[in-house]
Amino acid sequence: MKERTMLNSVLSEDVVIMPCKGILRACAMSLPDLWNSRRCLKKIEGLDHSVVNATLGACGDLPEAQEGPCLPYFVWQCGEIKELSEILRVMEFDFSKPISPCTGKAKVEFIETGICHGFVLWIDWVMDPESFTVLATGPVHRYWKQGVKLLSKPISVGLRGSERTREIEASFDPSSGEIIVKHCHL
Repeated sequence: MKERTMLNSVLSEDVVIMPCKGILRACAMSLPDLWNSRRCLKKIEGLDHSVVNATLGACGDLPEAQEGPCLPYFVWQCGEIKELSEILRVMEFDFSKPISPCTGKAKVEFIETGICHGFVLWIDWVMDPESFTVLATGPVHRYWKQGVKLLSKPISVGLRGSERTREIEASFDPSSGEIIVKHCHL
């Protein structure tokens, strides 16, 4: 049997694991100031800025095959922001079980009209098995950073003739500790 943690041998049988769970949440958002500040630089005065783009993690206006990283931000400090979808549950981590690879996906339905620049992601920590105590870390909580996955190109959403749904998918690799986030049209 796979152990939940390397500390299993020193933990008592009735040990309380806190937090019990982590819930990866996401919300589609309009983030024009952040998107513009993270745009891919082209040639300026004949100087190729591709090294700057790679070093700083440029996200906007990337070449088609390239996808930007998920970057940590205090979203409330990112200038103009607007939620365009409901808050979604993408994936759940159960810390009472051995850590293993996992994936999750959620259908994003745009409930507001606007320009979607990306997805904001965060983890809500469930402290007890009954889910009575949850430590929320979303964009409305100013003392927590969130992950921001910016789109290569902003999309118009919620209007007739524009995009109404998307899918967001996340996968966790315990060997690297990485959470990979992708989004696609439905």
